[in-house]
Amino acid sequence: MGSLTREQIDHYWREGYVVLPPVLEPEEIERFLARARDIVHGDVPDEAANRIVKDISFVKGDLPMPEDPEHAVWKILNPDRFDATFRECLSLPRVLDAVESLIGEDLMAFLLMFIYKPLGVPQSVHPFHQDAVYFMFEPQDECLGVWIPLDPVDEKNGTLEVVPRSHTEGVKEHGPRDGINFGAFAAEGVEGEEDVHRRAIALEMQPGECLLFNTRLYHRSGGNETDRHRRVITLHMASTRCRMTGPGIEEYAFSHVRGRLHEGCLKPLESPRLALTNAFVGSDETD
Repeated sequence: MGSLTREQIDHYWREGYVVLPPVLEPEEIERFLARARDIVHGDVPDEAANRIVKDISFVKGDLPMPEDPEHAVWKILNPDRFDATFRECLSLPRVLDAVESLIGEDLMAFLLMFIYKPLGVPQSVHPFHQDAVYFMFEPQDECLGVWIPLDPVDEKNGTLEVVPRSHTEGVKEHGPRDGINFGAFAAEGVEGEEDVHRRAIALEMQPGECLLFNTRLYHRSGGNETDRHRRVITLHMASTRCRMTGPGIEEYAFSHVRGRLHEGCLKPLESPRLALTNAFVGSDETD
């Protein structure tokens, strides 16, 4: 049985998102932060080392590598593949209970990421985009994004900005842009559009709070112009009733986390590969 109130459910379907009270305790937050730091500092299997992806400003040499390697990282991609601590993120009880209120009790989790905004790098922007463009299955209303900051977030340090009710406008064409991380596509004709930026809300959230959002919702994140961290756990959830509409991407590696599976629908990947293939390096849906 789902945990959301009628008001929260209505807000999600009307506005395209809902912000929830903390789904993590302070000690859980500290454990995830410490584990991410250990991974970035080398506690990772050799085969999975390329799952630690640096920000483009450091990859291209536009900025010198910082003394602390954690300050150059963009994200850790699917750390659940090699780490038991992060595997817990796929089935956080309070997240599953909330998601069940929106898309039912039969759930897959996929594409877990631990995402940074490097300190003092205001150019590290992910323009407006829609996650639905990446996912070759339907119906999209039975898939959603989960975004959990582990630090206080605001417009200055690169929080998520959302455009309420934009999930009703359909999915735009997307493409790459100069100066942003490889794979971080932008919706065509949206970034820089005055009306869209005027409608956008920069979310101010506290550690452990949880954003659930529709995969068609326009969202973006600015760079971090502060000396404060902005570290986030993000993943996606889909109903096991969803059906593939195109070739699947092994990197998504669906994990069955609640309820039951359905004939002819999404199936879990039993043995996902540990190494990140070059074709997927940099791919990112939620910043």
